[in-house]
Amino acid sequence: MGNSIALTELTMLKYQRMDVCAAIQRRSAWRPPYALTTALELLSVEMPRIPHRHRRITQSVMVAVPHANAKRHVEGLAAAVWPFPIDTIIVDGQFVCTSAPCTWAMFSSYLGLEELVVLADSMMRRDKRLRRTTTDDLTLYLDNAYRRVQESKATGAGTRLFRGYNNCRRALLLARSGTDSSMETRTRLVPPRYGLDMPQVNYPIFAGRSAKPLYLDLAYPEFKICIEYEGSHHAGQWLNDVRRRQTIEDAQWKYIQVTKLDLGHEDDEEAFARRIAEKMHEVTGKAIQLTPRKTIRQICDARTVKRAPLYERLNFTPLLPANPMIR
Repeated sequence: MGNSIALTELTMLKYQRMDVCAAIQRRSAWRPPYALTTALELLSVEMPRIPHRHRRITQSVMVAVPHANAKRHVEGLAAAVWPFPIDTIIVDGQFVCTSAPCTWAMFSSYLGLEELVVLADSMMRRDKRLRRTTTDDLTLYLDNAYRRVQESKATGAGTRLFRGYNNCRRALLLARSGTDSSMETRTRLVPPRYGLDMPQVNYPIFAGRSAKPLYLDLAYPEFKICIEYEGSHHAGQWLNDVRRRQTIEDAQWKYIQVTKLDLGHEDDEEAFARRIAEKMHEVTGKAIQLTPRKTIRQICDARTVKRAPLYERLNFTPLLPANPMIR
């Protein structure tokens, strides 16, 4: 669904943070790159859910330094030590901050695996105005960090990879580009917890009288099942949402609506997964059994990632081809 409100809010937060950073720069000549939460605000990237125990990084203007001796005491700044490549970009010609891949890697020390996936998705939005990186760039940053550690070890140094490195590698297996919101990502991660395939992101269909594609939030095109996340911002566009749903259903898609009430608690998420399984049963005529709830790490297991898609296991002929742009 549209994300113009998200863009507006993120832009507002960006300029608020720029004002704070500008005030600090007027009274200090120290210029380490802004990092972590501050970098996300300057880059207009949606913030992940940060555990309370790490609230320090949400309450301070964060910067990155290569080692502890590089820290300086500047009122209003808090420094995070990052002895790996500190890739940077310049925002609005005056604010140097860590790049999206570097920021994402730094966050791996503070976030669990699911939120690391959410953050990666948030950096790869469908809206080009909010797209900050690609899967290839995230992978390249990890490769460079790994190579640096190996080169250091070859000289006899005891350098180690950062604590969240392995979780970054796992997160890349689940991250998807072209998303619209963090809640859509959290919705997408529910079905595979119960043994269902991962739905596709922003699947385009041609429906109604428009020559332009309509993008479904999440979809199983092989079964013509779509999942639409309805956030609170949709309350003011009820008529448009009704028209959108009617268009999708007129195109013979099974429609599943999801809100925040369907997420966050195991019972609610299992009920949501069961709704998907029931729609699949309607389409295929075959019972779909859910599995016991899996962790996000279990979803990243190679056996899960590489297994045959559900329609093959059901011996079901897909209703739509894999290429979403084929009418």
